[in-house]
Amino acid sequence: MTEATVEKLPYLVVGQGIAGTMLCWFLKKSNQPFIVIDNEHKSAASMIAAGIINPITGRRFVKSWMIEEFLPFAKETYQEMERTFGIDVWTDRKIIRFFANNAEGNNWLAKTTWDGYGAYLDTTKNADYLTPFIFDKAGQGTVNGAQVDLGTVISTVQKQLQQEGLLINQQFDYQQLVLKENRVVYQNIIARKVIFCEGYAACRNPYFAHLPYESAKGEALILRIPNLVTDDIIKKHFFLVPLEKDLFWFGANYEWDDLSEVPTQTGKEYLIEQLKGILKLDYEIVHHVAAVRPVLKDRRPALGLHPTYPQIALLNGMGTKGTSIAPYWAKQLVDFLVNRQPLSSEVAVSRFPIPSMV
Repeated sequence: MTEATVEKLPYLVVGQGIAGTMLCWFLKKSNQPFIVIDNEHKSAASMIAAGIINPITGRRFVKSWMIEEFLPFAKETYQEMERTFGIDVWTDRKIIRFFANNAEGNNWLAKTTWDGYGAYLDTTKNADYLTPFIFDKAGQGTVNGAQVDLGTVISTVQKQLQQEGLLINQQFDYQQLVLKENRVVYQNIIARKVIFCEGYAACRNPYFAHLPYESAKGEALILRIPNLVTDDIIKKHFFLVPLEKDLFWFGANYEWDDLSEVPTQTGKEYLIEQLKGILKLDYEIVHHVAAVRPVLKDRRPALGLHPTYPQIALLNGMGTKGTSIAPYWAKQLVDFLVNRQPLSSEVAVSRFPIPSMV
């Protein structure tokens, strides 16, 4: 098969969580044909995530990695999707950070004077209105953040793919993947490359089993809190995030040993215990959800071509920052595949060499 013929073949995208969804979006914008295989992303972490974009993280209040590039690109992408599909998914939100102690408060005040932090720290907002509802012993600060309705983003693209006949609803079977010299064959599909966007499921992918995953399970509660009225995201060790009406998302914990995708009684009890030190109001647990975050050892995503099989590509490892970083890296991968633009060595899958056989 000639190179010209191969270039007319579609890409085969495996997985349609937030990474796969964004990859489809940018392949479409680049006029590249593609087909998606997905098992309705039943266990995708994207589907239960609160969609928080938080530019200031950790107890030391540091800027998130590359946030200056990620945040404006994410906002532009999600808002373009809003206009294209007639949906409403992006919301600018304040994140009210409740300090654990006075030292944190002092650290916060210091950061407000640092160069490059002014766009993300709001020193004008007064969040004292929350003190009747939230335990506050050391004050609070405000971050300029955002929230994305990831469920609507993913389901909207899914519906579009179904209408165009581009979505195959099934579990991908690695044993049926046949590698040819310059293409792949899967069942009756001939594609120029297969691109895996499987989230945590990639740890079971035989082509990328060498990647150093340190994935963590997260559990969250959907709460009904009738007497809490706020448009702000509350952060006090955990996040309390407004959804709709009197519904809130609360979580998430980290569990490294149990990587099942099933909510546990232990996880539920732990979250309830944490709520006792945060929320002064009565609440009702509406739902309890769990998923496994796809996290690599160095906390960076992995994208690019397999080091041995150039017919295979990867877009994975978005971790806890998938909402903000998936648009940027999906676009980078498309530019790499279509326009041969180089990938950053910081995220290239080639940074993890395949161990030599002994």
